[in-house]
Amino acid sequence: MMVGRATRWLAVLSVLLVPLTACASIPEESDPVAVREADERNTTTEVTPPPDNLDPLGLVRRFVDSASPASNHEAARMHLDDLQAKQWSPGPDLLIVDNVDTIPAPPPPEPLPEGVQLVTVQADRVGRLLKDSSFVPDVGEYETTVRVELQPDGKWRIASPPAEMVVSRDAFSSVYRSVPIYFLDHDSTGVVPDLRYVASQPASTLPRRVIDLLTAGPSERMQSALRTAIPPGVHPRTNTSEATGDGALEVNLSKLGEVSDEKRWLIAAQVVFTLQKVSNARVRLQEEGLPLLATEQDLWPTDLTRYEIDNMPRQDLGGLAVIDERIKRLDSRADPIPGPAGSGEYQVLRAGQSPDGRKIAAVTRRSPDEVVLRVGPYGESLHELGALGSFMSKPTWRGDDEVWTVIGGRDVIRARSGETGWTVQRVDSAQFTGGRQITDLRLSRDGTRAAAVIDGKLVVSAVADRDGSVVLERPTTLPSPQGAQILGLEWRDKESLAVITDSNGFPVYDVSVDGFRWRAYTSANLGQPMKMITVGPGPTVIVADRSSIWSSPEPGDVWSLLEPRIGSSSLPFFPG
Repeated sequence: MMVGRATRWLAVLSVLLVPLTACASIPEESDPVAVREADERNTTTEVTPPPDNLDPLGLVRRFVDSASPASNHEAARMHLDDLQAKQWSPGPDLLIVDNVDTIPAPPPPEPLPEGVQLVTVQADRVGRLLKDSSFVPDVGEYETTVRVELQPDGKWRIASPPAEMVVSRDAFSSVYRSVPIYFLDHDSTGVVPDLRYVASQPASTLPRRVIDLLTAGPSERMQSALRTAIPPGVHPRTNTSEATGDGALEVNLSKLGEVSDEKRWLIAAQVVFTLQKVSNARVRLQEEGLPLLATEQDLWPTDLTRYEIDNMPRQDLGGLAVIDERIKRLDSRADPIPGPAGSGEYQVLRAGQSPDGRKIAAVTRRSPDEVVLRVGPYGESLHELGALGSFMSKPTWRGDDEVWTVIGGRDVIRARSGETGWTVQRVDSAQFTGGRQITDLRLSRDGTRAAAVIDGKLVVSAVADRDGSVVLERPTTLPSPQGAQILGLEWRDKESLAVITDSNGFPVYDVSVDGFRWRAYTSANLGQPMKMITVGPGPTVIVADRSSIWSSPEPGDVWSLLEPRIGSSSLPFFPG
């Protein structure tokens, strides 16, 4: 892709004998920014105009590096001529690009007037920051041509800017930061994150801006999966700021109406967990200037842990593994678990343990060409459900009483425990799969998202509950670097996944749930083909390659042989 661009560049330069300098570099510091338009108008920020001697190529590159949205994109407008600086009205989305080139455009049929040059911007699409401050991936090449004119004062300025705001990835990352905004899970018992991106400056207004995102509700793609305890129309009554004298962060909401005490605690959990990434202060919650809660005034996240849904396995439960078609403990002795699943009575191919550790779901061999799903208490007989197929994916749990699998790579089913026993239902996954093949499926432990490997690609979807049925809605494909094929996945924590690929150079990645960030683990010690991935407490990522099973706590750490040492055909797994 980059070679093609270089070839086009040389071809153009051979025609245009215009002395233009190279692209401008990305500025090391970014201008202060604000998110909401109302805040931006009331915020004084210093922005630096382009250098007087900047040529057209450097001017356009610097324009693409102007990520600050402050004062209606004032930093970007400084690169425009007087007319466009007043009239330019980009849409609400922000297009993020990478590998940016600014090159002379081919000469038009009619000669350009003196003091006018055309510059082409070529880049790779990364994604878009949507109006609700969420990121969605985008792929393909980006190209646009802008007209640059020499002004009476001798400075070059853009006379025809792009219709949308285009920002380089590096500039975006230097100005914006990811912030999890917390909403309620599918049964409204705990809080889970909805990842957004907000400008990090000015820091003094950052708490107010994230609370504005909270009161506005879940992002568009997650509206069907997440809930909120905050009634419609409620907003911050005053600016979210430190209270005078004692350093508490004061959040004063408008009148809630008739709200139960439990719902007030849920609101408190949403607010406090949302603010924990942008402030270290305790949070003082108010409603119209009065305490929100009858018994507490100031809260820390540790006061609300009962509402936090952990997306990692419990440390105290340890791990299990399918070894030689038996389920065994993942400890120094690797003893079989009690019951038929450990004794060998069942031919276990793959399995999953409920988050509380009390139940086991296992895919077992029923005949040479048929497998069946079994579910039951840990250490006891597992009930054979009616779900049959030639292949079933590794079971994945949604809470302690619901387990999912994929039959034949096509049909997503869920088995639910009720008063009359286990029942099996088909999940509406038409949007999710589009008729394509699913080879791995994992539910987030909060039950609001599904992630899958579909035709070698990583796809994430909202899990929407609708009158007793479940729909996988608004799927998003997260494009992998260099087009690597995804082979397997597991949830690493609340905001990211761990995946294995077919790449020799980058066989394992940590991926943010929206696909904006891909962090590669080292490839040292690993050899293709990669066979399996799971995540244990810590989180510790565990993978199986062609010969061994390895573990690593962080992308920057080396891979260590898993203890106890078990064969690469074994399948370790942890609750969830």
